[in-house]
Amino acid sequence: MKPKKLVLVILACLALGRPAPPCSSLAFVNNGFLVFGANYDNRFAPGQIFINRRNVRKFGWEQGTTGRTAEWVSRYGSVTISCAGYQLAWGGMNEAGLCFSTMLLTETRVPAADARAPLVGALWWQYMLDTCATIDEVRASAKRVRISGTEDHYFVCDRTGNCAVVECLGGRLIVRDGASLPVKALANAPYQACLVHQRTRAGAPAGGSYSSFDRFSRLADGLAKFKDRSESAAVSYAFGLLAGVAASGDQTRWSFVCDSGARVFYLKTFENPRVRFVDLKKIDFSCERPTAMLDAHTGLEGDITGAFHDYSHEEALAHMILALKYFRPEIQEETVRQVLAFFESFSCQPAGK
Repeated sequence: MKPKKLVLVILACLALGRPAPPCSSLAFVNNGFLVFGANYDNRFAPGQIFINRRNVRKFGWEQGTTGRTAEWVSRYGSVTISCAGYQLAWGGMNEAGLCFSTMLLTETRVPAADARAPLVGALWWQYMLDTCATIDEVRASAKRVRISGTEDHYFVCDRTGNCAVVECLGGRLIVRDGASLPVKALANAPYQACLVHQRTRAGAPAGGSYSSFDRFSRLADGLAKFKDRSESAAVSYAFGLLAGVAASGDQTRWSFVCDSGARVFYLKTFENPRVRFVDLKKIDFSCERPTAMLDAHTGLEGDITGAFHDYSHEEALAHMILALKYFRPEIQEETVRQVLAFFESFSCQPAGK
């Protein structure tokens, strides 16, 4: 049975159930390739990492005004991290080097229903990772499939370092890139407002508070100072910038950095501050392989590519139920089971189709 729209909107926005500390994202180019980083800051700590396969047929549940629902086949494999659960990506990278992250934006107003098939925000982004390699392709896909059910804005970059901020303001989807994105960073205020604030500083030091404006300005200053260096040094630089805009206490639950040139996803969390990494070059993303998963806080270090295990319904369900109990305690467990069953119904595309 397909889940009701309201329930899936809730699932897609789990991280917004209670007031959240700030989140931050950044990007820069090192020796011609993208380095991308993000902090997830929230009171809810559990997270899961998923290896998502190519050639899987997926679909949405909501209809556009003409009755159409979204349907696609994943072209690229990806590694995603989620606080909400399976198929509800908070951030990640696909094998083509496209990276994205999610941040709360209270000013968000999604476009009204139209002929396009809609997808709630987290699944809309899994669709982008499944089907897009470049910012131009993200732009084109955004014209075909309408984002719905989100209170967030997003930062997305491709392997060459082209980046975009995706915001829903005043009922319009706005994709800001190129010359209109002079600072490759994002916090929890509209990008244009952060940019205006940063420009009016007139050379004054960035503030030390955790406001979106100050975090954006500190990231802008750090990005302006970056110069090409080794891959490992660039990753360390990105983690350093993220540490400078982290939430107080332990509420930065995880920080990830993607080296798109090497196609490596780095991660550290408040429960395990040791850096570990997933090497996408070593992963078999073929549909014949099972979906794989791993606890985001697993107590390992270094290369964890081989530490993933086959997808577990029991683990995925337990995580999703835990998230709902924290963020939306009024939602019944049976509804959560139906939601997960919907996602688990996605299957491999038959050969030749």
